[in-house]
Amino acid sequence: MNEQKQAIRIDFLPKLKDPLMIVAFRGWNDGGKASTNAVRRMISQFNAQRFATIDPEDFYVFSESRPKVKLVDGQTRREIQWQKNEFYHAELPGGGRDVVLFLGTEPNLKWRTFGTVFTSLAQQLGVNCVVTLGAYLADVLYTLPIQVNGFSSDLQLMADHKLERTNYEGPTGIVGVLNSFAQEQKFKTLSLWAAVPYYISIPNPKAVHAIMRKLGEVFAIEFDLNTLEKDADNFDNEINDVVAKDPNVAAYVRELKKREFLN
Repeated sequence: MNEQKQAIRIDFLPKLKDPLMIVAFRGWNDGGKASTNAVRRMISQFNAQRFATIDPEDFYVFSESRPKVKLVDGQTRREIQWQKNEFYHAELPGGGRDVVLFLGTEPNLKWRTFGTVFTSLAQQLGVNCVVTLGAYLADVLYTLPIQVNGFSSDLQLMADHKLERTNYEGPTGIVGVLNSFAQEQKFKTLSLWAAVPYYISIPNPKAVHAIMRKLGEVFAIEFDLNTLEKDADNFDNEINDVVAKDPNVAAYVRELKKREFLN
C-alpha cells in the first residue's frame, strides 16, 4: 500500500459527474501515434486540467526508456524530462458527465503494481467505465478508411455499435494488461484499436479521426473534427507523394490493391 501511495502524486482530487476514463500509452500500443494523439486532441479540445501523475521511478529502466535533457534558458541551464504518466479531467460538452483523460508511456517494469496503482485512482474518482485506446500495424491500404475494432466487457455495447471483436492471441502491451486489471476490479471496459498501415512511419491523423469518431458514436461525445479532417486530407496527399517516389512501397501498395480487389 505504501508503494502505491508513493507511486502516485495527486495535486487535487476533482469532483466528477458520472466519469468516463479514456487511456492511451506511447510505445508498442501506439502505431502511427494514433491513440496518444487522439488523447492529446481531447485534452486540448476540452481544456482539460492535470490533477495527478504517476512517478516514473519504479516503472522504467532508464537506460532503455531514456529521459530527455532540455535547455531551459537556451544556453546553460538544463532540465531533465522524465517519462510522463498524467491524469487530466474535463467536463464533456453538454454538461452531463465528466471525462478523465490519461496520457502515459508504456512502463518497463512492475506492470501489476502499475495496474493496481492505476485502478485504485480510478476507484477513488468514481470512474464507471475505462476505455483503452490503441493502434496496431497492419497490411492495409492507406487510401481506405481506417478500421476501428474493439472489445468490451459489455456485449450489448459491442452489438449496438457493431464492434468487430478481435480474436488475437499472443504478446500484449500495457493496454491489454490494464484492461484486464480494470475488468478484475469490476469496471466496465472498452478497448478500441485502429488498424494503421505498417509501411507508413509518420503520425497518422486518419487513424486519430477514426478513433475519435468511434468514441463520439459510442459515448455521444461531440468532438470538433474539422481540423482533423483537413489534416487527414493533407496526410493522403503527403503519402501519395511518398509512394510515388519509392518503387518498393509503390509495388507493395499495388499488391495490396490486388488483394483488396480479389476480396
